[in-house]
Amino acid sequence: MRTLLSILVLAAIAGAAWLLIGTDGVDSQPRSRPAVPVTTWQVVPQAFQSRVNALGTLRAWESVVITSTVSETVASVHFDDGELVERGKLLVTLQQDEEQANLREQQEVLREQEREVARLENLARSNQVAQTELDQRRTLAAIARNRIEQEKARIEDRNITAPFSGVLGLRQVSPGALVAPGEQITTLDDISRMRLDFTVPSHFLGFLRPGQPIEAITPAYVTSFTGEVAAVDSRVDPINRSITARATFANPDGELKPGMLMTVIVLGPQRQTLLVPEESLVSRSSEHFVWRLNGDIAERHRVGIGDRRPGWVEVTEGLEAGDLVVRDGVGRLRGNAANVAIVGG
Repeated sequence: MRTLLSILVLAAIAGAAWLLIGTDGVDSQPRSRPAVPVTTWQVVPQAFQSRVNALGTLRAWESVVITSTVSETVASVHFDDGELVERGKLLVTLQQDEEQANLREQQEVLREQEREVARLENLARSNQVAQTELDQRRTLAAIARNRIEQEKARIEDRNITAPFSGVLGLRQVSPGALVAPGEQITTLDDISRMRLDFTVPSHFLGFLRPGQPIEAITPAYVTSFTGEVAAVDSRVDPINRSITARATFANPDGELKPGMLMTVIVLGPQRQTLLVPEESLVSRSSEHFVWRLNGDIAERHRVGIGDRRPGWVEVTEGLEAGDLVVRDGVGRLRGNAANVAIVGG
């Protein structure tokens, strides 16, 4: 009986040992399998910049809708669609015959009042006229000057000019049309520089700073555009916990247009760090691993990661400069260790 019991105990121990050795999660030595062909990557410090991606909408540096402040008929139009104009350029003239006539009338009244003032001043020197009469005439002359200024202001309202230099949009009126206050005549945009507002999650607030370089791309062009962060909003949106930043771009060739959607890449300060190819990284939930070479044995090794850029991952812990990791062939490796045959670097 004791002999039978001893045999059963030994059999159970042998079975447990076999199961333990056969488990990939515990076995620290590679099984006797054919060597897996792999390529490798040597980990060395490289220049790296952290990046934050966002979407933004372009706006002109200055932008305005050209309108009239009075209700009047268009007398003439002095611009073409898409014309580049300087500040002060006359764009539209509205009917102003009545205002011009009133201006000439008030100018004649002023000249008459000034002649009377000069005559009374000569008489006042010899005490031939009362001072009050001279003062009254001077007041009438001042009133005439004020009326002239009023008429000039009415005429100025009927001469619509460009408030700044820029590019005009499409013309929306024709001579003879009656325009009302606020009705669009055209648009004017200063696109020599562009503003780009974009939104990022608030946890990137410490990453953003004025003067920071950025890149932006758009499907309209194959090239990227470079600019810099001009300002960061003073408030975080309490609903979605995001913050808005504003970047500026030079636009000397006028390629960028207001309203374009841009993909923004905000670049952080450059630093030296360890990078591995994305294909070397194996991720399971919140854990990350690489296969580090020890002779002709590849061992699964846990690492900590930081930022990413296309094709590369920053390693913050777990590797040292000079380590070799598997690049191609990771998908054929099993367990915690495996025999490998290096076929390329």
